[in-house]
Amino acid sequence: MNSKRVSLAVIGFVAAVASMTGAGVSHAVEAAAAPARVAAVSHAAQAPADLPVHRGKYWTRGGCMEAGQEGVDRGHWSQYQCANGPVFWNLWTDR
Repeated sequence: MNSKRVSLAVIGFVAAVASMTGAGVSHAVEAAAAPARVAAVSHAAQAPADLPVHRGKYWTRGGCMEAGQEGVDRGHWSQYQCANGPVFWNLWTDR
């Protein structure tokens, strides 16, 4: 399948889902057209000033906290923070 067909299929799917949920088709098309731009903006806005290193994304807060504490216990970093993102929990560390 070529990329144009895939793009049209994705936009069609998003439009169909949006019409079932009551959202307008134009909003669905806009959302499908620019997901990378939105993700980049929200990702950068969450970065704590004193914890500059992004270590990964986790589905649960517990998974993020466990990974952060393991890094402290192993001496990889001395501080960490789990920031809630739009979908995932983001692990930020000091080094």
